[in-house]
Amino acid sequence: MNRLTTSVSFAALLAAGCGGTRYQRPDVPTPPNYRGEVYNAEPKSLGELKWQDVIRDDELARLIEEALAHNFDAQIAAARVLEARAQLTISRSARLPALDAQSGYSNLRALAIDSSDTNLSVSLGWELDLWGRIRNANVAARAALLASEEARRTVLQTLLSDVVNAYFLLRDLDLEREITNRDLKLRQDSLDLVQLRVDNGYSSEIELRQADVLVKSARTALTSLELQTEQTENELSILLGRNPGPIVVSRGSVDEALFTGVPPGLPSTLLDRRPDIRQAEQQLIGDHALVAVARAAFFPTISLTASTGFASSALLNLFSPTNGTWLFGPVGNLPIFHAGAIRAEVRIAEARRQEDLLAYQQTVQRAFREVADSLAGSRKLAELRTEQTELVESLRQGAELADLAYRGGLVSYLEYLDSERQLLDAELQLVQIRRQELTNVVTLYRSLGGGWQ
Repeated sequence: MNRLTTSVSFAALLAAGCGGTRYQRPDVPTPPNYRGEVYNAEPKSLGELKWQDVIRDDELARLIEEALAHNFDAQIAAARVLEARAQLTISRSARLPALDAQSGYSNLRALAIDSSDTNLSVSLGWELDLWGRIRNANVAARAALLASEEARRTVLQTLLSDVVNAYFLLRDLDLEREITNRDLKLRQDSLDLVQLRVDNGYSSEIELRQADVLVKSARTALTSLELQTEQTENELSILLGRNPGPIVVSRGSVDEALFTGVPPGLPSTLLDRRPDIRQAEQQLIGDHALVAVARAAFFPTISLTASTGFASSALLNLFSPTNGTWLFGPVGNLPIFHAGAIRAEVRIAEARRQEDLLAYQQTVQRAFREVADSLAGSRKLAELRTEQTELVESLRQGAELADLAYRGGLVSYLEYLDSERQLLDAELQLVQIRRQELTNVVTLYRSLGGGWQ
């Protein structure tokens, strides 16, 4: 084999060991617009806004700031970022020489032999990264750090969403209690009226029992709402990093609690904005680098070692020039037979890369679905609220007419009770639909990648 052929073969071997192909983002089909959304060339998106620009409720904004500062999940996620940062520092240190100092003293006495030895030396070791093992390990460690940062942002995003949803649920429960209390008062007045009619022989005992059941059912519903309120306050307290306790909520209109006057933006920008997608991609980048690390195990490792110092049998003469020592030389390690273990490690790394590739594609697909679901919710919940508002108004007028008709003896008490029950159910459902609208806005904001800035 001539010298040129040897050089070409060595260059090919070197290229094969240096990590293979460079990472490229996988091609993921992105729709031109979200389902049900008219295409808009304006790239600005609701997800790009900071949460301070979306939340218009001052009390809610204060609670969010408290949660970001004291929530334990957020603090744990931040600690994991610090851990990943330290791991990256350890990985990077392998690219630089390691310098160590050693010293020792020994004394041997055996029969007529009495000897001692003293040494002091400094050693240096440096692995030559010919095949890219250390470099790709650094790439994997950096990707792990970035993935942990994106995971922290996902935690913050989830935390913000949970705080907002719990807060709106508390406001919803407050309003439901007001409606139920008002209905309880009306039912109590009705019970008193029926009792008076029974005493005067105008109504039967059956109507009295029906009125009493209606009062007790309202009290039962009120107790259930109070229980749910207390449990929701406890849940929100934990999100805030507090011990369970009462939570103060605003009493103003919920219609101005959130700002929603920004379109969803372009679907193609979602890949760079959602932290869970970015986390999945960083994990894929890390696995791509670890495949190169595993392949580098097929090739020899070469390290340069050197040491210098002094050695002497007498401590007082240790630093004498004649006692100086030095050592320099390369050290190589070539794998010859490992019963297929190295190849199996490569296959494991390739399988993990394939798993994370599929996970990345699945995360992107799930993100598009979440946005589409939220946009559909925005449209349909608005329509549903309009229809429910009209229904409540119709039922309110019907209940007023039924009350007048019952007092005038034109309808039975059962018909009057049914109209009141329908009105209460419709009013409570309207409150719940309005809360669903607000939580859907939060879900859309999170789906578009907002909530962690």
